[in-house]
Amino acid sequence: MAGIPPKLLNRLRDVLLECEQFASDDTLKAVVFPHTPLKPWRFSFPQANSIPSRVDAVIGYLVDKRRSDTKENALVLLVHLLGERIPEGDERHQQLVDLALELEDVLGNNSTTNQAINIRGNTSQTNNQVPELRPIKNRWAFLVGVNSYNDPNFSRLNFCVDDVLALEERLKALNYRVVCLHDTLRYGHNRFPTRDNVEAELIQLCQMVEPDDLLLVHFACHGNIFNGTPVLILNNTRLPTWEKTGLTLEQVKGHMRSSKARRLVLTLDACHMGVETGRGIDDPQFIHNAYELAEGFALIAASTAQQKARESQDKKFGVFTYYLLEALNGKADRGSKGFVTVDDIKTYVLDSLKGWSVENGGIIQEPTAYTEGLGDIILADYRNHPG
Repeated sequence: MAGIPPKLLNRLRDVLLECEQFASDDTLKAVVFPHTPLKPWRFSFPQANSIPSRVDAVIGYLVDKRRSDTKENALVLLVHLLGERIPEGDERHQQLVDLALELEDVLGNNSTTNQAINIRGNTSQTNNQVPELRPIKNRWAFLVGVNSYNDPNFSRLNFCVDDVLALEERLKALNYRVVCLHDTLRYGHNRFPTRDNVEAELIQLCQMVEPDDLLLVHFACHGNIFNGTPVLILNNTRLPTWEKTGLTLEQVKGHMRSSKARRLVLTLDACHMGVETGRGIDDPQFIHNAYELAEGFALIAASTAQQKARESQDKKFGVFTYYLLEALNGKADRGSKGFVTVDDIKTYVLDSLKGWSVENGGIIQEPTAYTEGLGDIILADYRNHPG
């Protein structure tokens, strides 16, 4: 998270998860908006359908916001406010007071204007050491497709491998360097999609990427929710030992955030993986600032947490991945910009899936997304490589 050291971010998140104010959007708004210092953001405050996603969305939204008059950081204001609302006898009160002071040291006094955005929260740079914001240097993709499962509780899927192989081909044409794991490789291959292989290969790639790189991660597989935890089901995942043999969504996000890359995109064509939620421009300087220098973390999931991600026998793909491929092929380019962004992808896939649902008897599958950071990250750029 921009400007927040990882240990401090984890403590903050753990405390906010215990605050009843995050129980619902309405409960949080009732606390935030009557309080004058946070009113500037009342009409654009993020919404979500679960406490963890609400906490993450609010932190990501407020961390770089600042009042125009007092220059106070909005996240610090929120933590102060929550501390005031919790009685002093409650241990959370002192935790929030301490967190507010630490966050003020990190984010206060206009510090976010003097430090480069760094997804991992590295605040060691001084004003004279701020790295220059630059366009994307290298694009990396990490793809996982799983059709077959050892545990009979998880049915075989048909097109997950086809999904990632098609994505691999398309992304390579867009100058991505691709790491692809799937189960048509021989068992024992280091890229056969067991839980250990997937995590090891992801960690290795995350250690390779550099600050100016883009990292795109895509999973096509079963997903499920166990005890409120979204879990990706891999080849050797077993239902009784899902905590050890499944890969949680938070683990994937954690590995991505540990990388140096300032542009992170996660797409999920898996059941129950949804995030319960967050003009045509020709001016070159706007494009440079809003798109080429965009940074942050974006997640786009095939469905909400209550829905299933579908496969299509006609299209021979997962429906979400099919429209994702179309979007990357240029169909999502709104305004003929010559490139496709995260927001373009989200809009195109959402509209396409709505049409597919109507054509297929009203099956409901609605992709969801949230983003953190600045601008709108470019995923496919055709300006120099039209093919």
